[in-house]
Amino acid sequence: MKTKVILLSFILAVSLTAGEQWFRLYKQGVEAVQNGRYKVAVAKLTAAIKAKDRETKKIRTYGMHFIEYFPHRELGIAYYNLGKKKLALRHLMRSMKAEPTARARAYLNKLKGIVEDVTEEAPVAKVEKKKEPERRKKAENTKIKLVGERLGLAILPFENKGASRDLGDIVLDKMITALVNKERFKILERAQLEKILEEQQLGQTGIIDINTAARIGKGIGVDAMILGSVAVAQNGSVSIDARVIDTESAKIIVAQDAYSRSASVQSVKEATQNLANRITENLPLLQGFVIQTPGNGQVMLDIGRLAGLRKGMKCIVYKEGKEIKHPVTGEVLGKETSILATIIIEEVYDKYATARVSDKIKGSVSVGDRFITK
Repeated sequence: MKTKVILLSFILAVSLTAGEQWFRLYKQGVEAVQNGRYKVAVAKLTAAIKAKDRETKKIRTYGMHFIEYFPHRELGIAYYNLGKKKLALRHLMRSMKAEPTARARAYLNKLKGIVEDVTEEAPVAKVEKKKEPERRKKAENTKIKLVGERLGLAILPFENKGASRDLGDIVLDKMITALVNKERFKILERAQLEKILEEQQLGQTGIIDINTAARIGKGIGVDAMILGSVAVAQNGSVSIDARVIDTESAKIIVAQDAYSRSASVQSVKEATQNLANRITENLPLLQGFVIQTPGNGQVMLDIGRLAGLRKGMKCIVYKEGKEIKHPVTGEVLGKETSILATIIIEEVYDKYATARVSDKIKGSVSVGDRFITK
């Protein structure tokens, strides 16, 4: 009997150790992705998948402790940042098939036009020759045409919660730089915003509520404001929170956070970069067609939640005209484009969405017109 108890205790101990192993590898892999250490992330996440190959929003690690577990998704993101697009596509598609998430979807949108080579053992030259026309055609069909201005953003000073003012300034400067480098948004200059805050005597404390942020943003003509805070815990770790506020409705359209193990400048900058990445992922550039116009300024669009569309997003509706050709070479350079209206997404379903016209610019919106997220 004593021998059985000892054996049972040993098996239980081994089981707990194995359980901790996959969880620890996954956690280390996710932290490596967040800190831009993508080669380390690949090693950790590959090992985690080998120990436990699952994609789920809820999995038990020990006792009554549960976490979300998406090793294929995070591995795909690591490969994406290493420039290994086919491997990224493979793991992201596997993650989406098992358990769809907005984070995986955002990266798959970036990989449109990349065809996964599933016949790796075939001769390279033969496969490339066969796949190239299809790949080129798909890339051309999914290429996003930039029409109109991008989403206008202003970033308010971050509220300091136990953090020094210098740390808040570092986060603000890095956030501005990171979002400008994304070439996704139209960012208001910091000096211009500070002047407005000073005039309204709002820049002293760094504490501005959502309604005030929306009012300021509407007054300066931006589409959204980023409002956030920086907090330092007793153990020295740093938490950065950010919310994107729509200036018309004063509603939060995106909320994200990031963490740093220490308050060192490099570590905080990496966490801020990660936060900027997440904000951009949640406000992707998407395009599609108008499929219905019920009236009263309402329109229906042909993409929805599965494509990454979110309630509160702003889109530009436009109409394409005749082709523009080069007079000498005859090359088609593009098509004449007329912007018709700005619309705001109101309801989002899996494969379609409804929106309302917020700013009519020229003509009327019709079925077949195109749109792009602002």
